[in-house]
Amino acid sequence: MAPKKVRTKAPSKKLRQAPDPVVKSEPVPKGSKGAHAKKETTTWEIGADGVNPCYIASVPAEILDMVIKLLITNSPPTRSRHRLKIDRTVHPGFTYPPVDKIAHHRLRSVCRTWAKTIDATHREVHFDGDRSPAPMFVCDEGWWEDEIRPSALIDENGDEIIAGEVRRARLELERVPAGAPVDLTLIKPRYDARPEPKSSTREGAGFMRPGVTDMANSVHKRDLATLTIHDDCDTAWVQRLLDSEEEEADQYWQDEDIAQAVAIMKNFHDVYEKMHASQPPKPYQTRRQTALAKKEDEKVWKKLHTLRLMFSQDRSPPDPVFIKLSPHNFPALRRVELHLNEDQPLHLWVLPYSQLTHLTIGHDGPSNFILLAILKLARLSLESLTVRAASEYTNYSQYKYERQDLRIEFPKLQVLRVCTKDNQESLEQFLDALTCRNLQTFDIRTEENAYDVGSLTPAANFIKRSACTLRELYIDTEDRRSLNDSEALETLMRDHSDALEVFHLHGGLFNFDWLDNLTAPRLREVDFVCFGIKDRRLGSYSGKNPSPEAKDFALRLFRWIQNWATGGGLDTQDSKSRHSELAVRFCAAPDDLGHYQFYGTHRNARLDAVSPPQAVEFIQDVLVGAGMMVEVEWWVNRWDVSAYNAERLSEQEKAEAKQ
Repeated sequence: MAPKKVRTKAPSKKLRQAPDPVVKSEPVPKGSKGAHAKKETTTWEIGADGVNPCYIASVPAEILDMVIKLLITNSPPTRSRHRLKIDRTVHPGFTYPPVDKIAHHRLRSVCRTWAKTIDATHREVHFDGDRSPAPMFVCDEGWWEDEIRPSALIDENGDEIIAGEVRRARLELERVPAGAPVDLTLIKPRYDARPEPKSSTREGAGFMRPGVTDMANSVHKRDLATLTIHDDCDTAWVQRLLDSEEEEADQYWQDEDIAQAVAIMKNFHDVYEKMHASQPPKPYQTRRQTALAKKEDEKVWKKLHTLRLMFSQDRSPPDPVFIKLSPHNFPALRRVELHLNEDQPLHLWVLPYSQLTHLTIGHDGPSNFILLAILKLARLSLESLTVRAASEYTNYSQYKYERQDLRIEFPKLQVLRVCTKDNQESLEQFLDALTCRNLQTFDIRTEENAYDVGSLTPAANFIKRSACTLRELYIDTEDRRSLNDSEALETLMRDHSDALEVFHLHGGLFNFDWLDNLTAPRLREVDFVCFGIKDRRLGSYSGKNPSPEAKDFALRLFRWIQNWATGGGLDTQDSKSRHSELAVRFCAAPDDLGHYQFYGTHRNARLDAVSPPQAVEFIQDVLVGAGMMVEVEWWVNRWDVSAYNAERLSEQEKAEAKQ
């Protein structure tokens, strides 16, 4: 760092008004009569231009940390938009860098004081394997029979071919002061050296990108605060990183019958009890014992409080092993996000469940037996639970599970998110086994149709049985034809309307009667995506008594909001002032369009944005003029645009003629 210069005068008058300088008095010998009359001097550090002072040193570290994060953090969107599907069950760090690297570089370039301060406060490093090319191996004769060497999991001559992404991440890690907590994200640290065969199940089927292992090991385990890994190969490297002492399982994972699942869970519980029974070593006295204690202490992840893992491909080691994260080696672990592929068995992961407060489990198993057995271990400490039981298995006649034990009660659980596909029976079994009396946020997402019962019916039964009071309700479903779901939604609105603050409903047209039970004096955010626009060109809108569509839903909703904003039907005295705090979004799409077509990457070839119907646009203007935040999106099939615009123009002419 450049030596500091001393200014005895105020900065140039052309400068902005600076904060009061730090005054430093020179030491004066004791007994001096002029001790208090000694003239004081002011010390400023000079900025990058060599003339003007740098005032960053006078800002408290806590405030500076907040400012830096606001400037360089890519904040994830909080509301879903067209062209974007918000998945609250997956951490956004898996999909995009949480740090704006350009803004980070610009802030560090101000001066050395800025760079040093930023390195000391911002400690999040993100590595993207897609931006780090790696060497491909030539397939010669006999390659297909060769086993991949264990040394392929570590770096070999990595310095010769290290890519810029690895060098950048390593440099950011080196800048972090020793002992400071580090947030490390590794996206695709391994790669496939040969594209085929993709179905390889050999351990370590992916090669480490050159330099990644050295880069990850450059930060000590005791300094890692959060660790996020997305590996599209198998779990071998992550298992070696987290648990050096692997333990083989006695039972292989077979989705066949409940008896074998019981045997697997017995093995699981034996390992879990053994892990908790092991006590930390007693204080050592001899040199050898002290050295052994120090070696054991190096295995402890002292600051790691958040662990996120995702495995996207169908590769798994041939020999199942337990990965054990003991409470002794992971004393600070509180949040775990674990996304497993269908070939990555759920029972392999023995975690310190009794100390976890936030747990996310994603798996493709056909039964809830092992999942519920794990949740029993975490029920007393969990505050947030996310389950991605995205099973596509619907016909497992030999693997039926019926709850026989008492329901699992979660005394501290406040947030529950459930994502499922088309296994309606599995969803009902899961929700029927839980009781959450303090639940405040409920999020349910179904990706397939359930025509008979619907996904909201078991959800409403679960919430009613828990006797909880919801403040946030998120519903994202393709269930469009279930009358039971409309009744369930009406029940939810009647029981939780007084406390509801956030309400998101993404799906088809529901019965409008639930709006009659929605008083919602605390409401501050509503978000609707309605698949209910009829196709005019195909003639589906013809007839004297057309069926309701998105336009009818929007008008009914906006009229309710207008009444709500003026205090109609509300008992609260300050209801009239609440309208300025409510944010409303309504998005309409064709009724023959599904979630995947609407949010998919190929939708632009089919959809066009148009102006909403005249009646909807008029009431939107009224609400916006009253100070409310109201957004409306209207998307129709591209071939239906001309017919839609013609009908809209006709409605406008009729309205003008009446005036």
